[in-house]
Amino acid sequence: MERLARDVKVLWSNLYRNVRTIYISFHRPKDTFFSYRLLASLRRHLGRGEAEVRDVESKLFLRIYAGRKVGVREAAHAPIPISLNLLASMVSQAPSYSIAFIVSEGFKRPRLIASSLTVSKERLSRRIRPVLLVINPDTSVKRMKTYAWGTATKLWESVEKYLAGYGVRYLPPRESEVLPPLAVVTVQAKRTGVEEIKAVISDGGEYREVIVPVRKPAWKLEDLPPRIIEDIKVSIVNPILKGLPFATKGAFLTGPPGVGKSVMAEALADALNLNIVELRPQTYRSMWYGATEKALNAIFREIIRRRRHIALIIDDAEFISSRKYTVHEAHVSEISTILYHLQRPDRPFTILTANNPDLIDPAILRPGRIDVTVVIGYPDREMRRKAVLRNAAKYSIRLEEGALEKIVEVTKWFTLAEVDALLRLAAGKGEGKVGVEEVEWARRKFNVDHGTRASMQDHLRWFARKAQGIVITYIPNETQI
Repeated sequence: MERLARDVKVLWSNLYRNVRTIYISFHRPKDTFFSYRLLASLRRHLGRGEAEVRDVESKLFLRIYAGRKVGVREAAHAPIPISLNLLASMVSQAPSYSIAFIVSEGFKRPRLIASSLTVSKERLSRRIRPVLLVINPDTSVKRMKTYAWGTATKLWESVEKYLAGYGVRYLPPRESEVLPPLAVVTVQAKRTGVEEIKAVISDGGEYREVIVPVRKPAWKLEDLPPRIIEDIKVSIVNPILKGLPFATKGAFLTGPPGVGKSVMAEALADALNLNIVELRPQTYRSMWYGATEKALNAIFREIIRRRRHIALIIDDAEFISSRKYTVHEAHVSEISTILYHLQRPDRPFTILTANNPDLIDPAILRPGRIDVTVVIGYPDREMRRKAVLRNAAKYSIRLEEGALEKIVEVTKWFTLAEVDALLRLAAGKGEGKVGVEEVEWARRKFNVDHGTRASMQDHLRWFARKAQGIVITYIPNETQI
């Protein structure tokens, strides 16, 4: 059954008397703030007029997350203010082009909602630049970028055929040429607390917005050293998953750079079925007196409100240094604010990582705030073998016979990050495949002082012995390495 248009009209503005817009909608348009917010967003990214329209190689891809699902009637209204303002201005400056604004629901199986065509009244150009608005996209960004031109062309052809029946005098010739899209805009509802945490800080008449990203963990418990997986499950993961009242509230991970502290933090969050929020000083610090503490309090309020779904990770936590080493009162106040929130009973599961644990304020690491300390040393042979196999699969690297054991042999005292780097270097030499020869060549490019690293491993053992509370260690001895 043929769809019937709910609204067909010709629009114009007194500001651009030489421009006309033909508008068609298959839904009764609903005038809301959405249309004008979308107009403001497009005006920021487009609007350079003739230069923008003539540049057929340029294509803006803009993703917009709305606080709620945008309805088809709201989307159907969007072409009206955008055509009368932004697009009319651009066509007025570049009359040799027409601009089609096409609104669809979905992309893989697009359903046309509304469309408009903005043209020069004196010169009906056959060259059409589409602007494609997709609400509730049903496919990946990569696919949309690849097929946007074809989708826009098909949608415009259906609009053109429909409008031809109305005999609209401002339609360009039927053999019009659809050029690459001027812009592709996607609009979809955002699940609150999944993509980002937004905190608003007010100071008198001033308002400042702080946005902290929320993401899914990229690592799993199976990616950790096998020797400590069971200890972590028993001491941290299982009590929390079972909802036991005595479950730990936080963990502190320490060890040399590159040994996998951030990997372990994400693996813990994944095992607890939690998303990740990373607290970094550059997110909330301010030069204004008292503003840093206000931002921290606002961020923690939002984090605590969503504590059942997120884990708080404070990576490279040395910035929470001991107050006896701190001389600036603003830094002391910042540390005190973090301490206050980390002792709240309603805080989320918190993970701290640090290369140098001696710098961190001891009050942070006491039981009740951070209950479990995990000390991670340089990886043993078993862990290096596991890391090579995982990374080879990740990068689609083909390991020839003997290459795996050769990598494990020559990477003694390497960190996991260095093992990964050596594998990639060898794969570059072998153009995607790694044999013994490529491994030996790549190893000669690395400088690793075994004596220095053995000394650092001894320091980790000393720290593990003096650390207070629950301590889990993964510090292989030299024969295991």
